[in-house]
Amino acid sequence: MTPKDIQDQKLMAIFEALITALKTQKMADISVSALCRAAGVSRTYYYHKFKSYEDIIEQASLLNIVNYMRHLPHQENLDSATFIGNYFQLAQNMRSVQLTIFQVGQERSLILAFQTAFNYLLTHDFIDAPQNDRVHQKYFSEFIAGAAINMSQRWLIEGMPESAAHMGQLVAQFMNARDTKR
Repeated sequence: MTPKDIQDQKLMAIFEALITALKTQKMADISVSALCRAAGVSRTYYYHKFKSYEDIIEQASLLNIVNYMRHLPHQENLDSATFIGNYFQLAQNMRSVQLTIFQVGQERSLILAFQTAFNYLLTHDFIDAPQNDRVHQKYFSEFIAGAAINMSQRWLIEGMPESAAHMGQLVAQFMNARDTKR
C-alpha cells in the first residue's frame, strides 16, 4: 500500500467515524479523543491533518468525488448530463452519508467538492462545456455546484423518484436554457 493509500484510508476512517457519531450526537458534543479512538487514528494525526470536523468532511467529500470520477465512463469528453448524472449516482450510493451531511448543515463541503471536480474537468477538457458563454463567467461553477447539490438534497430526501441519469439530464437542460429577452 502506498503512503497516499494509507492517508486516504485514514481520512475515510475518521470521516466514517464522524458520520456515525453525527447520527446520534451534535458536532459540538463529539470529542476528538472519542472520534480518533473510533477511527483507529491518533490525536496527533487529527491535529496534524485537520483544522476542524468540517475540514474532515470537506477533505473526504473531495476524495469521494475524485475517486468516483476515476470510474466515470472512459470517453474523450463527457457531456454535462453524464457527469452530473454520475454525481447523482454517487449521491445515491452515499445517500445515508449525504443526508447526514445535510442534516448537520455541512452541505458546503459537498458544494466545494462538486465545484472542484467540475472545474477540473472543464479546465482539462474532459467535459464538454454547455453551448453558451455562461461557462466562462465568473460564478458559473458556483452556480452549477450549488444547484446540483441542492437538487440532490431534495432528490435524496424524496427517496430518489427519478433516476440519477434523469437528474443529470435535468441539470444539463437548466445549464443550456436559453436567455430570454423581455
